[in-house]
Amino acid sequence: MRRSVRPALFGLLGVLGVAAGLALVVAAGATGSGSSQLRPEAPDSKCKAGTTPATIAGKHTCLKAGQKCDRSKDTQYHPYGFHCHTGRLTAGKPAPPSPPPPPPPSLPGQHVDVGGYRLYIECTGSGSPTVIFEAGQGGAAATSPLAGARDIRAAVATDARVCAYDRAGLGASDPRPAGLAPTGARYADELHALLTGANVPGPYVLVGPSYGGLVVTAFAARYPGEAAGLVFVDSTEPCAQTCTFDVPEAGQFDVGSATFGGRPVVVLVAEFGPEGDGRNLARRSTNSVLVTALGSGHAIIGERPQVVLAATRLVAAAVRAGTRLPPCEQTALPAAGGRCEAIEP
Repeated sequence: MRRSVRPALFGLLGVLGVAAGLALVVAAGATGSGSSQLRPEAPDSKCKAGTTPATIAGKHTCLKAGQKCDRSKDTQYHPYGFHCHTGRLTAGKPAPPSPPPPPPPSLPGQHVDVGGYRLYIECTGSGSPTVIFEAGQGGAAATSPLAGARDIRAAVATDARVCAYDRAGLGASDPRPAGLAPTGARYADELHALLTGANVPGPYVLVGPSYGGLVVTAFAARYPGEAAGLVFVDSTEPCAQTCTFDVPEAGQFDVGSATFGGRPVVVLVAEFGPEGDGRNLARRSTNSVLVTALGSGHAIIGERPQVVLAATRLVAAAVRAGTRLPPCEQTALPAAGGRCEAIEP
C-alpha cells in the first residue's frame, strides 16, 4: 500500500505544482503586457521631432507651424506657443493688445463756424486794439507758429488783445469745402466771420508775414473800416495782376490796387530776404515806416523777434491813441535791430 500511495501523492503534488506554476505565469502576464494595454498613451508618444504635443478640443495632436488649424479654437493653441488667425498655425503667442492711443491734448482756443466749416482761433490778453497774427504760406499761426512767434504774442498781450488762427485746411481748422475758390476775398470773409463768431472786438491790427501779407492786404481792402493798422513782415507784395499760388496753400489774390489811406503801417524787410525792398507796400499808406531787419533772412519773426515786437507795438499804440506814426528814427525800431529806410527812391 505505501509503495502505491507515495507515487500517487508525488504525482498529485506535481500536478498541483504545475497548476500553481501556470497560475503564476498567468498572473505575471496579467500584471505585465496585459496591463499596458489598459493605460492611455502619453500625448507625445507619437509626435515626431520638431512638433509639439498638445490637446486641442479634447484630442491629442501634434502641432507644427504652417499646418492647418481651426480658427474658432485659436485660444486653445496659445498655451503651446501657437496661434491660428488665418487657418494656418503661426508660432509665437499673439502680442497683447496695444493700449488705446492717448486722447489728443485739449486746445486752449475755440472752433468757429464760418459757413459750414470751422476755423480755429486762440486769443490772449485784453485791451484795444486787437492784434491778429497771420502765418506764411501753409503755416498754422495758432497751433504751429514759427519759433519766436509765441513770445512776441505774449509780449504784445500785456497791453492788447492778441489772436492767432489757423487758416482753412491748416492746423486745427477744417478744410475749405470743395467748390470754394481760395481767393483773397474768400480769405478775408473767412477771417471776418471768424472774428465775429468768436466775439473778438475790433479795431484790428493785422500782422502778415510772407504769404500772410497778401491775406491782411485782402482783409484791409474788403473791410477797410475794421483794419486799423498793418504790420508787414518780409511780406509777399501784391502782383500787378492776380497772384496765383499752389502748394503748400492755394490762393488767388487780386489786390494789386489796394491802398491803406492814412492807416499806420510798418513794413519790415529782411536784409537777406527774397521779397523785395518793401517800398511798394509802404507807399500804399500815407502813414508808414519802412525798416530793414539787419542780419535777418526771410524768417524775421524767428531771427529778429525784437524788431517784429517793436513794429507791432508801434502800430498798436498809434491806433490806440489815434495818432500818426512818429519818424522811424524816434521809435524803438533802431534799438531793436532795425535800420530805417527812406520810402521814396
